[in-house]
Amino acid sequence: MGVMERTREWVSPVLAVVGLYIFATSFFLAKRSLPHTSECDAHSARHLLESALGLRASENDATELHFQRVLSQQQHQHQHNNDGASSQGCWMDRRVDAVAIIVVDALRFDFARERLPDSIGARLLPPNQSRRQIRSQLLQFVADPPTVTMQRLKGLTTGGLPTFADISGSFGGATVDEDSWVNQLHQVPPNKRGYHSDTTPTPHKQQQQQQAQGYHRRPRMAFVGDDTWVDLFPHQFDPDSFPFPSFNTRDLDSVDNGCLAHLPGMLQRFGSSSSSSNSDERDSFLELIVAHFLGVDHVGHTYGPNNHHMDEKLHQMDGMLSDVFTKIDDAPSNSCQVAFVFGDHGMTEDGNHGGGTDEETHAGLFVHYSPGCIAGNTNNSTTTNTTDEEMNHFSDITGQEVGSDSEDAFRSIHQIDLVPTLSILLGLPIPYANLGGLVPSLIPDTRAPMMTAALALNAAQVWNYLTTYSTKSNALPHTAMKELNEILDDATRLYRQAIAENNDDSIAYRQAAGMYKVFLSQATELGKRVWTRFDTTGMTWGIGILVLAVLSGVPSWQWIRLPFDMLFRRETCSAISQTIEAGVTIMLMLFQCVLLTFSNSYIEAEQHILIFIISILCTVASLNRYAPVVMAKSEEGPSVENRSVNFDSIWPIFVIAICSRANEVFVSGHGLDPSLYIHAAHSTWAFIPSIVLLGIARTKMTQMNCRRHLLNSVIDILALLLLMASWWEKRSMDPNRNGFLLCRGVFSFCALGLLLSIQEYRSIHTKQIASKQEKNPNIAVLEVTGDSVWPLLFKLLIFIMAVTGPSTAASGVLFVVQAWALIHVTLSGESRPVRAPVIAALWRLCIRHAFFATGHACSFNRLHYSAAFAATDEFHFVIGGVSLFANTFGWEVMGAGLLWMYIEPKRPAVYQWFCFFQLLETLFACISVSLMRRHLMVWALFAPRFVFAGVFMMLCSLSWLLQLSMRRRAKGNSNP
Repeated sequence: MGVMERTREWVSPVLAVVGLYIFATSFFLAKRSLPHTSECDAHSARHLLESALGLRASENDATELHFQRVLSQQQHQHQHNNDGASSQGCWMDRRVDAVAIIVVDALRFDFARERLPDSIGARLLPPNQSRRQIRSQLLQFVADPPTVTMQRLKGLTTGGLPTFADISGSFGGATVDEDSWVNQLHQVPPNKRGYHSDTTPTPHKQQQQQQAQGYHRRPRMAFVGDDTWVDLFPHQFDPDSFPFPSFNTRDLDSVDNGCLAHLPGMLQRFGSSSSSSNSDERDSFLELIVAHFLGVDHVGHTYGPNNHHMDEKLHQMDGMLSDVFTKIDDAPSNSCQVAFVFGDHGMTEDGNHGGGTDEETHAGLFVHYSPGCIAGNTNNSTTTNTTDEEMNHFSDITGQEVGSDSEDAFRSIHQIDLVPTLSILLGLPIPYANLGGLVPSLIPDTRAPMMTAALALNAAQVWNYLTTYSTKSNALPHTAMKELNEILDDATRLYRQAIAENNDDSIAYRQAAGMYKVFLSQATELGKRVWTRFDTTGMTWGIGILVLAVLSGVPSWQWIRLPFDMLFRRETCSAISQTIEAGVTIMLMLFQCVLLTFSNSYIEAEQHILIFIISILCTVASLNRYAPVVMAKSEEGPSVENRSVNFDSIWPIFVIAICSRANEVFVSGHGLDPSLYIHAAHSTWAFIPSIVLLGIARTKMTQMNCRRHLLNSVIDILALLLLMASWWEKRSMDPNRNGFLLCRGVFSFCALGLLLSIQEYRSIHTKQIASKQEKNPNIAVLEVTGDSVWPLLFKLLIFIMAVTGPSTAASGVLFVVQAWALIHVTLSGESRPVRAPVIAALWRLCIRHAFFATGHACSFNRLHYSAAFAATDEFHFVIGGVSLFANTFGWEVMGAGLLWMYIEPKRPAVYQWFCFFQLLETLFACISVSLMRRHLMVWALFAPRFVFAGVFMMLCSLSWLLQLSMRRRAKGNSNP
């Protein structure tokens, strides 16, 4: 082989890796975080309105008088205090005294509406009250994909739109580096955001008390529940917060029980304590409570949404929420307290989430205010010249004065809309990078000037952020920014008109509020487009490089001539049948690798399409093997020998199809969750015989290898026995019998056996090189590698079974039988062997079908997160990541290993076609996700399909490069 030929072998896999990397980095662009924060001082709101909206005020004019009325005013009360001036709020007067945020993870809207009767159901709109007078509201809370907890919490605290690429942070933790209302509440001095102590000490005494008691002399922020909050905000909550690990989805009660244990004590200190005679209690009350319950989400992952376990968990949540609402109802009449209860996302009918379907994005939001919020007696009511009648209701601005677009904007409540709403309620500045729009119906104030001013501040903040981002980071689309500016100018013109009229009932106020809401809605849509913005140039380069990889990786160009040979050359019946066989294979693989990637319906039905293609290919290959028998019978009369040879080559092909069909039909319920016990493959009568069959197969492998691997075989048998005992333990209802110790033993035996297999191979490899065989030493070395692959891959199979669950024992048996049949067909020495493209297609389809048949899919909400807890109930990032990777991609690794270590030395064309098909799929996955990047289902289907195709390609390319490296090393060592 010449230098050019050897170089060509490396070109395709290297180009594939480079092209995929360039495309992925261009497609998944992350939003750049800006280091700016919104300021809290007497002039920040005024400056924002002047700079962003052009609302400049001169002394004693209408605009100035309006600003003095609606914006918070600085008060110089404590001259010796380092904080200097105080105010009723940063931008606008504070509306509530305390906020309780109760996150019920994965609380779907229908759960909140129909399955919480004692808490939410009992407090919905009574018949004798108008919408403006009620203290409770149930709303549909729309999340933006990806619907995973960390991304949702980022959006709920910063008002930003976390990108799809940020999904990796959900598994490793990532501190919020943007402005947020949590950080503002932590950093802004209490007297600047509308909280004033009745017993403010002198500066010297205050310094002494702060040094001795830390946070004691200020309202406090308490947290209990999902530790994701502490990952995002490690220093903002008080030291006596109570985070609990959140990754073990099989643990249904630990986090919730911890929340229920600490929440009552927090509720006792929640809200204003001005009536207390103890000054310490007055100054250390809980201004904010965050409680994040995980049980509903974990029950969904484990049992699904329609199960008695879900009924029990929702009943528990119902009782907890009733206690919280009772505390809100019993708040003092001079205090306004509010509870926000919501889900960070929903869940599908199988209990998962992560995508963008309505079931996953439509959560519930329930808001409950104390009686003092509608009585007009909030802590800042004395600072404004209003009557109780004016403060007696919630805002009824609906945007109908502007049109349907405005009404739609008011009706749609997105999760990021909670951020400016909370900021205004707590007297905080709206976070700098917020893209959410204020929800007027949640503000206890009906005055149109106040609501319009709040929406104007919100719009000014968003416009300031967009213009700053466009200048300092990536330029935003000029046309879209121009359209937004026009809407903002129209809204500000109406606002000026309303101010000039000096009439609180002016229709111009309501029109301006409607236009500002339209602006905010359009700005959010622009943000969604921008932060799913794609580097089309980089994507084009990536696709171009992948095209070169495909062209350089074509195993043989003679297949292009096949149709012409059939038409213009006289071929024998046998040659025509083989040509038809290869042609059908190429056509079906083009459909699976190319056309399927462009259809969301095909992607969803890919598992069924694969079994159909496998059945077709096996049928065609069987008929092609049987054709010579029929021809011989018609011409000369078939000999028994010929007929026997042909039937010996036919029945393994049928075994391939039967194993795939059996794996799909009879084996179900893969995973480690208790709900899967209902599936037959989880029963002892299924997995124990399967383990026994695998043990027998392992001993047969030892016999085939002349007992060289006796110790290795004993280790594998012991690992199988421990695995069987572990599964038996995990079936026990006793929580102390979890099988963890036995499973750790399985992992230990696998690791020990792996070291022995590697050492044994190196020993045989060294002896082989030392012998300096004259007859093709390169192939001899690689054949030793192929013979040694079975012990190595069998340990991988045991590990995959351990992190997947009892059903995998039956799947493992079927996979081993199928692999044996594929090897038999591939290496058959008959005169008319199955052509390389056909065998490569069968290998690839069977490996991919094993991926689907074991409960996986090209979707993030089908990942088996329970794999991280096969041997422990604590989450460890590395161990959990390796376990989840083996659970998801282990079948692909096993298949690729068998091919390049066992098949490639004997029939290299098969492995070349296998890699070519994967290259082709990856190329068109990139093309499809590029063309569908604005499709409604891009993040739910097309992008995950591309990600999985990319991972499959990386595994294939790495094995390809490793095989070339080993071959080059073998050749180098064989030369004297």
